[in-house]
Amino acid sequence: MKFKTTEPLSLLEAAAKMAPDCTRTTLRSWIKEGRISVDGQVETQGASQVHAGQTLSMGRRVRYAPGNVRILFEDKHLVVVDKPEGLLTVATAYEKGETVHAILKAKYKPGKVFVVHRIDQDTSGVLMFARTERAQEELKKKLEKHDIERTYYAIVEGHLPKTRGTWESYQIEDGNYYVRNTTDASLGKLAITHYKVLDTAKRYSLLEIRLETGRKNQIRAHCQMADCPIVGDKKYGSKTNPLKRLGLHALFLGIVHPTTGQKLKFTSPLPKEFTTLFPRAAHADA
Repeated sequence: MKFKTTEPLSLLEAAAKMAPDCTRTTLRSWIKEGRISVDGQVETQGASQVHAGQTLSMGRRVRYAPGNVRILFEDKHLVVVDKPEGLLTVATAYEKGETVHAILKAKYKPGKVFVVHRIDQDTSGVLMFARTERAQEELKKKLEKHDIERTYYAIVEGHLPKTRGTWESYQIEDGNYYVRNTTDASLGKLAITHYKVLDTAKRYSLLEIRLETGRKNQIRAHCQMADCPIVGDKKYGSKTNPLKRLGLHALFLGIVHPTTGQKLKFTSPLPKEFTTLFPRAAHADA
């Protein structure tokens, strides 16, 4: 199915013209699943603008790997998945068990899968792996140059004094795998996190968080530093757990394909636990 636009529209509006017999709910689902491309570019945000003359096309149905890992994109160079909460990205010396990395290695065997970045076991959302060493090297270079867009949603305890700002510190991991903030550049690595308050409730705030650097536990340690720990994050000072899980979700990933140069954007729908506490967030990317 293809459709050429004749006027500027949002992706959701253009999709409605392409498939007029489908409900908006179905179209939003297709968009979030990465089934709709614009001029061959995967786009998963319904509010994104489509210009006159661009062509929408419909892709295949959603694919899953074992462990309820949803495949957002795959080719011979990389794979992007939607990681469920509770599943490890990769095994470590102190964390064992089933991992996304192992699931993908089994799926693509005898091919290889290479780690590019990680998200915490109790964090859900968009996660990317390379399928060649060259792709891994190129993607890691982009990470180091901050050329990969990564946006998270976090529900935190309390309220921040400003509606937006930047947290900056040096972070160091101690022998107990706990990340601490310091002002001493000689002790840690620079960590920069940008935040925006999207909504507030009586005891909680919903934050949009954009990573400039990507240190281990960076967001969790910075939220603790701001005296607004992420809910459910007892390790970093949280005293409440209204979601019955960690209140952190990797919402968005934007990259330039390491081989083709194609711009790719991926969004993972907010977990229902988040939208129960902050209902307005359910349509943030619609």
